[in-house]
Amino acid sequence: MNKLALIAVSATLAIAAASQIRSAEAATLRTDTTISGDTVRLGDLFDDVMGKEDQPVGRAPAPGRRATYDATYLLRIASYHQISWRPNSQFERATVTRSSSVVNAEMVRGAVEAELTARADADRLDVDLDNKLLEVHLPADQPTTLKLESVTFDQVQGRFSAVLVAPAEGPEQTRTAISGRAAALVDVPVLTRRIKPGEVIAASDIGYMEVRINRMGAELVRDTTDLIGQTPRRQINENTPIRARDLQQPQVVTKGSLVTMVLQQKSMTLTAQGKALEAGSDGQVIRVVNTMSNRTVEAVVIGPNQVSVSRPGGIALN
Repeated sequence: MNKLALIAVSATLAIAAASQIRSAEAATLRTDTTISGDTVRLGDLFDDVMGKEDQPVGRAPAPGRRATYDATYLLRIASYHQISWRPNSQFERATVTRSSSVVNAEMVRGAVEAELTARADADRLDVDLDNKLLEVHLPADQPTTLKLESVTFDQVQGRFSAVLVAPAEGPEQTRTAISGRAAALVDVPVLTRRIKPGEVIAASDIGYMEVRINRMGAELVRDTTDLIGQTPRRQINENTPIRARDLQQPQVVTKGSLVTMVLQQKSMTLTAQGKALEAGSDGQVIRVVNTMSNRTVEAVVIGPNQVSVSRPGGIALN
C-alpha cells in the first residue's frame, strides 16, 4: 500500500472513531421508565446507546414494584457496556417500574362473599378484609383471575381465613393468606313511622332494611306476620330493627277500667260489672274485682273491656 492510500485509510478510521465517540457522548439517562418484562435492559436506563438497547443489565422488580439505580451503579453499568456517560451529580437516579395486572381488595371481597354465602343463613354477607388495602400484582400479560383455597369460616365469631390464588389457572400462581370478618346480612321488617304503645301495627306501617344479623341477636323479628297486629311495649322509631321482646299484643282492657264479666253456661249467660286490676290483651288471664260482691277472681280477656269467668262465684247472683 502506498503512502497516499495509507493516509486515506487512517483518515477513514479516525472519522469512524470520532463518530462512535460522538454517539457515545450522546447517551442520556432515562430517569423514569416502565417495563413489562422480567429483565431490565440497557435501553431502559439510557437513550442513544449505539444499538445496545437490548443488552440485559439485571432482573426486573416484581410486578407492580419499582427499582431505583443510584449514580454510582449507573456509572458502573455504563462503563461495563462501554457507554460514555457520566452523572452530573451524585444525586442522579433512574427508576424502573414494572407494570402489572392487579387483583384488588374489592375483587377478593366479592370472591369471599360468594364462597361463604352458601355456608351462612343469610341473604348476603358483608365482608371486611383485615388487610383493607390488599393488592396482588401479577405480570402484565396474566389475567386478573383468582380462586380461594383452604377456606375456613366461624359463623359464631364471624371470622374467616383462606388462601388467595392468583391467577386462578396457569403455571405461575401466587398464594397469599387472607383473613377477615364476614357478617350475615338479612332484610328485616321495620316500621315506616314512629309508633307508640297502644297503637296497633298494620301492614302499611312496615318496610324493610338490611342489617348485620350478628349485631342484633336471635330475637330479631324477621317475619312481618310477627309484627302485624302487635303494639310496642315502648315507642319504636322508624327504620329501627325490632326484637320480639319489644312487642306485645294490644291491650283491650286497661288497668282500673270497668269491664263486663261474662259467665257462659249451657242454658244461660250471666253478666256483672267488674273492675280490672290488671291490663290485658285478648286471651290473657287477668285479675278482676266484682264491684257488687267485692270478690276478686281470675278472668280471661275476650274483647274490649270484656272478660269471661268460669265459676259462678265470680258473678253476683243476688
